[in-house]
Amino acid sequence: MEAHVPASAQTAPAHPGVVVTSRWQVADRHAQRATADSAMARWRHLPWPEGCLSVTCLLSTDGHLVMFYSRWESEQDYRLHAGNVGERDTADRVAAHGSGVTHLDAVVSSLATPPGSLSGDAPHPGCVALISIATDGPELQQQAAERIATFRADAHPGAIGGHLLFSLDGTRLTLYAEWTSEEAHREAIAGSSFGGERGIFDGVPGIRGLSMHRYQRYRTAGR
Repeated sequence: MEAHVPASAQTAPAHPGVVVTSRWQVADRHAQRATADSAMARWRHLPWPEGCLSVTCLLSTDGHLVMFYSRWESEQDYRLHAGNVGERDTADRVAAHGSGVTHLDAVVSSLATPPGSLSGDAPHPGCVALISIATDGPELQQQAAERIATFRADAHPGAIGGHLLFSLDGTRLTLYAEWTSEEAHREAIAGSSFGGERGIFDGVPGIRGLSMHRYQRYRTAGR
């Protein structure tokens, strides 16, 4: 699918450390909440991994995804943690034997733009839109980011801010966009200013929209 891009972003030098976005598919809202609660309890009570700065759990508004957004001092710290988990555990501390819970992906990225809001007095986000874009290499990651920067959402009253993530392997760009509500985001992307029905990457060689999901922040743990 072609992903609509609903938030402004300006490319900037990469920041140190990495961000890992990891998605789990569940059957329904009950399983979504149970999976999130169990994992975040384990984050609170098990020894904290070396180099992990924070872990935020987000729940998709359709009730079928649990996402973990974790910040690490280095890729090596994350890889060491992921390699040390037991066979009945996972890097996200979701029980690997959980019935009906499927791990979809884990993307290790650099922070390509600094997190920020569109105003100095930003409200708490009622919706977080995660837009994944496939790119055929690092040069096209940068090209995609520059194209995103031409489609500005700061004129929309529901836009709060966001940032871009470049996967370390050059195959993915992720836009993390904060909005006041799910309704505000739906209204914004319905407009033609964000590329219309086909999205802003329609016909661009080597760049393809993968997915767009809306989330709400659920819980955060930190060292």
